[in-house]
Amino acid sequence: MKLLKSICKEAERRGEQIHGYCNHIESYRQRKNDRIIVTLNQNEINKIKKLVDLSSELENIRKWFLLGLNIGQRISDVLKITPQNLREAPSGGMYLDLTQIKTEKPITIGIIDPMVIEFLKIDFPQKTNASVFNKKIKELCQLAGIDQIIKGNKMSSITKRVELGMYPKYELIASHAMRRSFATNYFGKIETLILMEITGHSRESTFLSYIGENPNKDAVADVFMERLRGLGNEVG
Repeated sequence: MKLLKSICKEAERRGEQIHGYCNHIESYRQRKNDRIIVTLNQNEINKIKKLVDLSSELENIRKWFLLGLNIGQRISDVLKITPQNLREAPSGGMYLDLTQIKTEKPITIGIIDPMVIEFLKIDFPQKTNASVFNKKIKELCQLAGIDQIIKGNKMSSITKRVELGMYPKYELIASHAMRRSFATNYFGKIETLILMEITGHSRESTFLSYIGENPNKDAVADVFMERLRGLGNEVG
């Protein structure tokens, strides 16, 4: 509806005659309370890591998937990565340099996951496209036993509309789960400003909405207390 209104306004600017009602079209947004965010926790990610005897195609998709889960970027940015984006880090990890397509923001992300570093150095994943990727990660998650029944939105093959229902979790996993899982899993463990720098969010309120209305606030409090203890006698 928002796009339709924009088209009508553009037509009017170009001198076309439009119906007066066009200026009163209201766009619709999903209410925050109705938003369902599907992410993978660390235990589920480990299940994907432990899969064996995968076909060459699924193994290739797993590499891209694990990379995406480690760097918190949009699928458009993940699939454009090449070995030229990588640098050795003095700490033993790797630097990944990229410019986000949507924000045109250059960022550098650190990677320390041994499994990811190994295939980035030795057997870099082959190119694929987002459509194949989204289909195959569901298959990966199914093979990993990520099949608990949860509430979510899924495109119906019958009505061709997105319908709310109860589905096996693997059916609800899409490429955007990489970025959301990254932000959710590290929230409260790594400073929010650092996570926002990596994900590209400019406002904390937007970031918190992105990971859900009920993030693990205890984790934030735990980090705060840990920092206080580290200050020792300076606090008091």
